[in-house]
Amino acid sequence: MSVAGREVFDWLPVFDLSTEDVFRVIRRAGQSPHWAYAAGMSRLSCSFCILASRADLRRAAELRPALYRTYVELERRIGHTLSPSRIPLPELTGVSPATARQDDPTGLNGI
Repeated sequence: MSVAGREVFDWLPVFDLSTEDVFRVIRRAGQSPHWAYAAGMSRLSCSFCILASRADLRRAAELRPALYRTYVELERRIGHTLSPSRIPLPELTGVSPATARQDDPTGLNGI
């Protein structure tokens, strides 16, 4: 297809693949999926993505406690939630920032 003198392609290589198919393609290529999938995340994006499910937000809080506390503090400081649902992170995740693990099993130290 040509648009304003440019050639444009609709390329969606995994669009019609199941999740199982995608992981199979990754294995066959000799690659490993991102560690976040093995850690229980259903999708890969920013740790506290506004599009994330409650389960993924809860898991992110468990995996990245220092970063979680930073996000919770930011919500408190700006007086607004980061979620379009307007539900604060502790309510969405069920994880209190005060009780979030102090160590960071990812080794990312809140980055």
